[in-house]
Amino acid sequence: MNLKDKYVFRPYNPLFPILFESEKVRLQKTLGENIQIDHIGSTAVPGLGGKGVIDISIAISKDKWPETSNELKELGYEYKKKDEETENQRLFFMAYLPDKELETRIYHIHLTYPESQELRNEIGFRNYLQTHQDAVNEYADIKIKAAEEAQKFNTKDEMRDTYAKIKQDFIQKIIEKFDN
Repeated sequence: MNLKDKYVFRPYNPLFPILFESEKVRLQKTLGENIQIDHIGSTAVPGLGGKGVIDISIAISKDKWPETSNELKELGYEYKKKDEETENQRLFFMAYLPDKELETRIYHIHLTYPESQELRNEIGFRNYLQTHQDAVNEYADIKIKAAEEAQKFNTKDEMRDTYAKIKQDFIQKIIEKFDN
């Protein structure tokens, strides 16, 4: 997958929840069925377009992170190191898996723990958008602009940082609405 192909705005696809459920079953076969696995991000919000990445949150106790990390690697996920502050809340993994629509689709796993503020924010943000269509529309417009601006750069870091920065204020505004 070309870097420029990652930072585009794609319309919502009703297959997103099906893709998530299929990957959740595959994850549970390896990780066990008694762990919290949630669909997060834009593909978890009906009607919201985005990059088409399937974001998955897995919440388990931190003492199980090393074992789970190894199991994720066996399933084709690659660990992506972030900054120390982020690493304290979650570990990040990415895989390119076969896809009928795009040939390959990006899947992200956010490995976190049940009491994590990061997890509360991810789930709360998703839940808020799922029940507020006006916020979905506003966020879609922001994501379109973010994708357009990211396309002006040529490196992964510049594209990622630009895309994230443009969305940041909106995300924070929504988190403040439910995190009181």
